[in-house]
Amino acid sequence: MQIKFLGTGGAFNFEKGTASAIVTVGGKNILIDCGFSTILKIAEHNLTNIDYILITHLHADHVGSLPTLLPYFQYMLNKPIPKIIVPNPTFQDEIHQFLNTTYESKRAEYVPLTDFEDIGSIDTTNQHVEGMTSFAYYFTEGNSLIYYSGDISNADTARTFLDERTESDITVFHETSPKIDIAVHSSYKEVAKKLSAYDVYAYHVAKESMPADCTLKLVENYPEFLA
Repeated sequence: MQIKFLGTGGAFNFEKGTASAIVTVGGKNILIDCGFSTILKIAEHNLTNIDYILITHLHADHVGSLPTLLPYFQYMLNKPIPKIIVPNPTFQDEIHQFLNTTYESKRAEYVPLTDFEDIGSIDTTNQHVEGMTSFAYYFTEGNSLIYYSGDISNADTARTFLDERTESDITVFHETSPKIDIAVHSSYKEVAKKLSAYDVYAYHVAKESMPADCTLKLVENYPEFLA
């Protein structure tokens, strides 16, 4: 099992690319999020073997490339269009409505998350933006677990979930803000304090923005996690 990030930045860290990653688990390549810069990275790295797509929420920096990605696989790569894994019917409807506005919903095929024994979700609805459906995801293989937070305003959700896990090899990728007074993202201080028991890497942030007292490891500084 491995994870490779295509972008590590937030919505306005344009030089870092919008936060997105490919997890390889159980012989499947799963793209997490597809923001407005993601398709450029997919083309740049010639990533033609994406089997499925997971979406954390419907902000543009997480879903902006999705309407282009589907026909790109069909017409430019002549490859099967990656199927979209959905945690529940409500979120499937929301994704479908989004794609319908771009006239690309006809290309979307959905698969329920319950079909995958090695992928799970945590419903984080209202924990990023009030009223917005959102999810964190986790991936398991043997005694290893990868946790991917998605955008969220706290680190409590991750800690509550992870403290109940029995895997000995847990790696956490948590979205992080350089601010301590922001309502829709997780403060770097909170992530460092509440997830100190785990191997944590911060994403959705640029290292140039981080305060001098930040002790978190940043995904962008670890080549083994970059595509």
